[in-house]
Amino acid sequence: EGHQGDIWSFVFLHDNVHIVSSSWDGTMCKWDCVTGLLVGESWKGDGGRILALELSPDGRTMACGREDGSVQRWNADGKMSKRVWTGHSKAVRSLSWSPGGSHLASGCEDGTILIRKAKSGEVVVGPIETEQNWVCSLAYSPSEDRIASGGKNNICIWNSNTGKLLVGPIKGLGSVVTSIVWSSDGSKLYSASDDFARVAQLWDTETYEPLGHPFRQDGDTYFVSFSPDGRYLACGGNDNKVTLWVVHD
Repeated sequence: EGHQGDIWSFVFLHDNVHIVSSSWDGTMCKWDCVTGLLVGESWKGDGGRILALELSPDGRTMACGREDGSVQRWNADGKMSKRVWTGHSKAVRSLSWSPGGSHLASGCEDGTILIRKAKSGEVVVGPIETEQNWVCSLAYSPSEDRIASGGKNNICIWNSNTGKLLVGPIKGLGSVVTSIVWSSDGSKLYSASDDFARVAQLWDTETYEPLGHPFRQDGDTYFVSFSPDGRYLACGGNDNKVTLWVVHD
C-alpha cells in the first residue's frame, strides 16, 4: 500500500517513529513504524523515478535523486523545496551528505559526481569524471576529506575538496558496486556488489589492500551497513536474507 512501483530506498527519521520510502513510481511515502500505516498521502514530484534517497545528518532534510538528473530536497512533513538542483545529464543513482551536513554529493548514470553546498546548491567540486559508467554508490569518509564511489566493477576514492583521484580504480568487485560504507574511524571501507561483500583496509592514499577473504552469501549483495559501534556489519541482497557479521580488527 502507498507505492505503485518498486521501493528502491528508505530512511529512518530521527524521531524513531517514522520512515520514508521512495519508489520507481516517482513517489515518497511516510510510514508509522508502530502501526505500519501510511501517514497522510504519498508525496509527489516531477522528474520521474526516484533512484536515490538520503537523510541529512541533522534529520531535517531528505535529498532524492530523480530519473531526469535532478536532486530535490524535502522536509519530514513532505514539503519540497522550490529550488530543484540540476546539472546531471542522466539519472541520479546515489547521494551522500558530508558528516557535518554542509555538502551533498550526487552520483549519476553518466559517470559523474557533483559536490554542492547544501544550503545554496552551488557546485563547488565537479563534475568529477569517474569513468565508472554508473556511479551507483557514494560515501563520505568520517573526516569529510574523502569520498568513495562505487561503479561498474570498481571503487574509487577522491579528495572531496578538489575532486582529485586518491585511490583506484580498485577493480574486480563484481559487475556493479551497489553499496559502500566507511567504518566510524575511517580506516576501513566495505563494499557490496552482485558478486560479494568485501572488506578492505585503507592504508593510505597511495595503497589499497584487501583484508582477509570476501564475505560471501547466496545471491547478489546489494547493501551493507555498519552498526553504530562498528562491531557488526549487515549485508542484504536478493536472497531475501539479512546477514550479520562480527567485525574483527
